[in-house]
Amino acid sequence: MHFFFFFFLFRVHSLGLLHQFNPLTQINPQINGVQFFLYIPFGPETRYLRSGTQHQGSSFHQEYTSFRRIDPTPLTLYDFIQPLSYVRHANVFIPAAAYSMIFLFTGVLITVELPQLFVMKFGFNPQQLSLQFIGIIVGAVIGEQIGGIMSDAWMNAKARKDGTRPPPEYRVWLSYPGYALSIIGVIVFLVRTFQATTWNVTPIIGAGIAAAGNQIVTTVLITYAVDCHHEREAGSVGVFITFVRQTWGFIGPFWFPDMFESVGLVKSAGIAVALMVGVSVVPTLVLQFGGRRMRGS
Repeated sequence: MHFFFFFFLFRVHSLGLLHQFNPLTQINPQINGVQFFLYIPFGPETRYLRSGTQHQGSSFHQEYTSFRRIDPTPLTLYDFIQPLSYVRHANVFIPAAAYSMIFLFTGVLITVELPQLFVMKFGFNPQQLSLQFIGIIVGAVIGEQIGGIMSDAWMNAKARKDGTRPPPEYRVWLSYPGYALSIIGVIVFLVRTFQATTWNVTPIIGAGIAAAGNQIVTTVLITYAVDCHHEREAGSVGVFITFVRQTWGFIGPFWFPDMFESVGLVKSAGIAVALMVGVSVVPTLVLQFGGRRMRGS
């Protein structure tokens, strides 16, 4: 993807058309071109095959300096649809659905509707709008520390205490703080935006809280699903979850405006909370206490 953006920029420049583009439209391919070249030396290869191939050299060599085909298995048409088969596995489908609903409201609704709402209420220009996303960035960074580093520490502490690897469901306990932050953040963002007559920072604080919750839920649930199927193709689990998330997230912006217009921002917050509890929290409780049976262990 980065390569195509870079190639597009090169062709536009070579054809002498660069001056016809607004400077803002040039930033995206330029940034992606820089990312493409920086990722080659600094982006580690994280795919790992447990069997069917030989692993030579240190982890650093395999991740950063080894440029070769990782999987010797020939690529087939079935490989493109195989991730969809995980719809049959409750310990993958439930995390996918739960995470997708959280992502819809904490990731899509806030980032898509914030510019629309703030332009109408406060008359913001593009520069002012862009600054509102700082809260989301800060919240996501904080949430990732809890969802990533702390969840691993959580699992390792349990392993040291029991002397054995804890079941994947033990990690799911950390998803509930993520759900709580997501719900609180969405409520604060929508309600405070509705109440505001002049700009204040409280809706952005809500957006940051929601972003932190989204990041916690993302890391915890995806890691749980992978842990349940670590003996198989873990990459396919991520593909399936991403497919569900992107599909549900794509649909959202088509009905968000109608929801706001029909019931208003405050009642929309109630709808969002009901959906997050019904599709995310409740099924996760089922997963928490029935996940071992679902895994057949």
